[in-house]
Amino acid sequence: MHRLHRSRRIAFAALLGLIVATSAPTIRGTVGQAAPADVINRVKAQYAPDTRLTVFDVKAEAKGNALEVSGDVEQTAAKDAILKALLEAGYANVVEKIAVLPDPAFAAKPLGIVTVSVAVMKTKPSHASELGNQMVMGSLVRVLKRESGWYFVQSMSDRYLGWMEPDHVAFMTKERVDAYQQASHAIVTSWFTVVREQAVDNSPVVADLVMGNVLETTGKSGTWQAVTLPDGRAGFVDGAAVTDYATWKSSRALTGENIEKTARLFTGVPYLWGGTSPKGFDCSGFAKTVFRLNGVELQRDADQQSNAGEAVATDNDLAQLRKGDLLFFGPRPGVARITHVGIYLGDKRFIHCAGMVKLNSFDPASPIYSDTLLKRLVKVRRMG
Repeated sequence: MHRLHRSRRIAFAALLGLIVATSAPTIRGTVGQAAPADVINRVKAQYAPDTRLTVFDVKAEAKGNALEVSGDVEQTAAKDAILKALLEAGYANVVEKIAVLPDPAFAAKPLGIVTVSVAVMKTKPSHASELGNQMVMGSLVRVLKRESGWYFVQSMSDRYLGWMEPDHVAFMTKERVDAYQQASHAIVTSWFTVVREQAVDNSPVVADLVMGNVLETTGKSGTWQAVTLPDGRAGFVDGAAVTDYATWKSSRALTGENIEKTARLFTGVPYLWGGTSPKGFDCSGFAKTVFRLNGVELQRDADQQSNAGEAVATDNDLAQLRKGDLLFFGPRPGVARITHVGIYLGDKRFIHCAGMVKLNSFDPASPIYSDTLLKRLVKVRRMG
């Protein structure tokens, strides 16, 4: 499957019914004329202020006396706005090659469900590219396009965008997804476990599982839970490692005690850029996983998380902070740009992932005191 583009020359009268004099400047521009990239960026600021969540990847390139505009957006309105803005900026000759995602090739199976314990989400369609995120088994994605054997997808829980390997996602019709979601499920509540071919300890392994994975259940065999993975693989899981998903979900309560209990489960787990599972966390992936396991879905990155919930005052020696509050830090003292997040545990202690999941304190008398992090604290948010 290839990305679908339409290529057409935009004339003044054809573009949004506007009539412009034939003496309009070419792509070379005139004194004071905005560069095409600046024009496109102004539209981007309106339609896609956060491109981690909204598709907007458009560039302009001179081709003879024409300006070729190509790339991807997810709204027809965004494409029209780009063309209109370029015309109003004086660019008369525009060749449009902008695709509006999702690619029509995925109309029959527009959705996918993660089918491995921890699926990677890359920033580009390549194994060598940066790990931007991870998604766990049972998570739902929207399929946008395919390139170089990779699939560009969007998480349905937090809208995060990235590239996934085909073996990590089972593509489905909307009807199949609806049926899957209405079926009975179990959630993995132990750190690690496996799906086995038969309901015995020495049976061959079908797949590994981590805490938070969700699987369709199909019955019992003694103390074993029969399960089916989203891609159709079937087997058995030790019943002590899983819990009925509906029962688990109804039992979630976002309290400080529950947040601390969950967070401490992962003490010592190593730092992994883009990680969101017990196999490895980054700072925001750790916070996201802890809150997800307590029934609340946070955004993916620390700066995004810092806009949720309600503000908590940090004056009066942090007296208003409560256990479970999220702490947000800048890269260095005096810089408000959010680059790190931790979870407050009370008594000036907090837990975060930096090198590994560990505790630190804002109390100078504590052996785990961090003067650096105290000086970098920018704001605190409360999610419940």
